[in-house]
This record gives sequence, C-alpha cells and structure tokens, in this order.
Amino acid sequence: MIVLGVSSWLFDAWRGVFYPDSLARGDYLAYYSRYFATVEVNTSFYGRPRQSTVAKWLAATPDGFQFCLKFPRAISHEKQLVDCQAETRSFLDLLRLLGDAAAPAFLQLPPGFTRAGAGRTLADYLAWLAEAGRDLRLAVEVRAADLMTPAFVAYLLDLGLAPVLVDRVNTPDLYPAYLALLEAGKGPRYLVIRWIGDDANGPTGDREITAPRDAELAQWAERLATLHRAGIDVFGYMHNPYEGHSPASVRRLQAELARYVDLPAWQPPLEPEDAPPGQLSLFS
Repeated sequence: MIVLGVSSWLFDAWRGVFYPDSLARGDYLAYYSRYFATVEVNTSFYGRPRQSTVAKWLAATPDGFQFCLKFPRAISHEKQLVDCQAETRSFLDLLRLLGDAAAPAFLQLPPGFTRAGAGRTLADYLAWLAEAGRDLRLAVEVRAADLMTPAFVAYLLDLGLAPVLVDRVNTPDLYPAYLALLEAGKGPRYLVIRWIGDDANGPTGDREITAPRDAELAQWAERLATLHRAGIDVFGYMHNPYEGHSPASVRRLQAELARYVDLPAWQPPLEPEDAPPGQLSLFS
C-alpha cells in the first residue's frame, strides 16, 4: 500500500478551498475521509483520546480509513521515557481498540533528547516497547543530531520498529540509508514518512500553494515507487508548511506517483459538483 494523507483534518482555513463554506466543523472528518484514506492525529500528543472519541472517529469514516496517532507527550516529553510503562500500555491498548483503523503510531522525541544524554534510557525503553507492542505497527521519530543517523535507523529495524523519515529543512535525508538496510533484509514491511518542509520560515498560510517543491515531489514519487516494488506499506503525511496547502500537495504527489505506479483510487471519482471548492482541477 501507499496511503497518503495530511497532518490533521481540523483546519478552519480550508473552508472554501477544501471544505465547503457551509460544512459544520463536526463534519470535517467525514468529509475529509471521502478524499484521503488516512490522517495524522496530533491531538493524541496532548492526551490519550477517550474511547468515546475513538468511537466517533470510527463512525465518521468508512472501512479502510486509518488514523496515524502520535504517542502522548507525557511519555516522550514530560517523562522522557522514564517510568512511563503504564502510560504506554494505555496508549497501546487504544491502538488495539482502533484495530484495522490504526495506521502505524509514532513516538516523536524532542530535539533535546540525545543519544549522548539519554542513550541508555532510549535503548531500554525501545527494547521494552518492541516487545510490549509486538502485535502493533510502531515507528520512531528522533530530532537530535546524534540520533538522526543510519546507525540508529539500523537499530530500530533490528528491533522490528520502523523509522519515521522526515523531509524537513535542516533534517538529514535518511532515505538512502533506510533503502540500503531494506535491501539487506532489515526491518518491518511498513514505513512512515512526514513531509514538513520549512516549518520555521516557510509558507505562513494554509489555503494555497505558495512554495511549490516540484523537484522534491518528483523525487519522492520515484522513492515511493521503489518502496512499493519492494513490498513496503508506506504511510505518508503532508504538512501545510511543505508547500502551503497540504491537500493540494498530496494530490500533486499522487499525480507524480501515477507515472510509476498504478494504485487503486481511495474511492470512486466524485461528481464535479461534489468536489471541494477551488480544487476541481486537483480531483479531475
């Protein structure tokens, strides 16, 4: 599978350019899920969603739609992986509750969490996590320079965890190292990719593409095709700062990808009158 979506469905600025002006905020998710098969869920970072919330998500989306949840900050940022087994088990149970609707969940560590300062803590936690979540698809995103390395990617794959590959300004491109390890038979058969771009100095709006990255999208289309041929399930999430309007950026990437891979559409083509305002050319 190559399953592409965006970083959230809760962008009010998308009214009139993706969501109809008259659409109630409570209907955003159902509308979003007509066009994309997955979404990154950042709200889980701020606290474990209630079961009632998860039930509403599932009721609003069709079979096959998948949620990519971020580990709660209580685990990654507040406790910094120390004495957080209870919180982690609770989160893993939530993923099990989602069942087939759970895309790989990812643990995102802060920039200050380094190998030099907390390497043993990280190793102990990841070894425990790999065992506690062996029935789940789990990925890890690091943001410290001494962890954004091919060696750490290899370490994750040996544990049966996936790396999160990030296309972000001032972040190393670990795709070549990941591909070499993959070709050597390492790791699980899934991967998470996040396209973030320049989130500090990039596009400030999120209603239109203002910083096109044609060359990067073309390169990623080739990469996705390579991963597809290798039998890797790819879950990719576009962020607004990448080009300025993530739904359009996903469609641009899909158009590039279609040059290499004949993937089934998420849903049958919509009638023109059902397409999002201002986006007809993207869906035709």
